[in-house]
Amino acid sequence: MPATAPRAPRVSILGMMKDEGPRLLEWLAHHRLIGATEIFVYSNGCRDGTDAMLDRLEAMGLVRHLRNTVPEGRKPQPHALSLAERRPEIAGAEWLLVLDTDEFVHVKTGDGSFAALLAACPEGTEGVALSWRMMGSNGVVDWSDAPLLPQFTRGAPDGFRRGWGVKTLFRPFPQLKLGIHRPSVKGAKRDPERMQAQLALRWVNGSGQPMPPSFLRDGWRGSAVTVGRALAEVAHYAVQGREAYLLRGDRGNVNLKQGKYDATYFAVFDRNEVALPGLSARSDAVAGLVADWLQDATLKRLLQG
Repeated sequence: MPATAPRAPRVSILGMMKDEGPRLLEWLAHHRLIGATEIFVYSNGCRDGTDAMLDRLEAMGLVRHLRNTVPEGRKPQPHALSLAERRPEIAGAEWLLVLDTDEFVHVKTGDGSFAALLAACPEGTEGVALSWRMMGSNGVVDWSDAPLLPQFTRGAPDGFRRGWGVKTLFRPFPQLKLGIHRPSVKGAKRDPERMQAQLALRWVNGSGQPMPPSFLRDGWRGSAVTVGRALAEVAHYAVQGREAYLLRGDRGNVNLKQGKYDATYFAVFDRNEVALPGLSARSDAVAGLVADWLQDATLKRLLQG
């Protein structure tokens, strides 16, 4: 009797969006193609119709759209995370990853899927801390709605320490407190027993190597000891072109930090030293899937505004 093929892991993605309409479909298609089974998106304060697109995508069975009505004085991102961790379908996911719309997971092993990444990690792995790869502007000035993956193919070298933040693909656990970079056990900083539970998590880096207690305790940024990219990383298109960066500043930011996206931020993170064409190889498949979705007349109309 032939052996049964192992079941692919169910990977859920949680995102938060405001005015991401021109970038939404590419981001969604890429992560669907590499094996994301459910994608939850909280939207807030949209002015460009992103929320209407998400409603239509939900009707098409492609996302779960959730409204983030932010109380006065609260920050959009932490508020969305607090809402999400109370939803059983999110907190009870098999695997979960919190991502922004300018972040694309790049799996470098096997067929480039989440399943291949998790299969390459040590048995018993409960989390994978994926290092950022800061992607630069490629000298692009003018804004366009052209896809990101073929436009921006240069980025920072491995040693760019300012870009060593992580995003964590993990198995949810009891007393889960969601974070944008990594989750933690609620109350761990005050309760030694809960901290021990947090330190017992079996997390690895993007090369499949164990993460040390110093990171498990409270880390969200890698170090020379913990950064690993052999299996996967997260391409972070934080600046894109110059005009796109100005529009990012106009949207504001999820933590209400005034002036975050200034000229200094662009200068620091516009790194173009290394040719990084890996994700662009998937751009045709991504574009094909987006084209299929846009056969839906309502979605096409919403995208075109």
